[in-house]
Amino acid sequence: MARPRKAQGEGVGSNATPVRLVRDHGYIETRFNRGRYHWSAGEVITNPDEIAHLRERGAELEPVVCPEQLQTP
Repeated sequence: MARPRKAQGEGVGSNATPVRLVRDHGYIETRFNRGRYHWSAGEVITNPDEIAHLRERGAELEPVVCPEQLQTP
């Protein structure tokens, strides 16, 4: 039986910390015509799989220093 994806992503230090997009990032998937994807500048990403995907696609990311700052209005 295969391991769950979440277990594979654990322990990867740089992918486990939340990041913020420096600039808007998006693309249109043309190979299978599956749609358009867009992330806005300043958006905070916490999903390790999504962070890895954005890094592979060349998005500019910066680490989020303190997660408590995210909750401050």
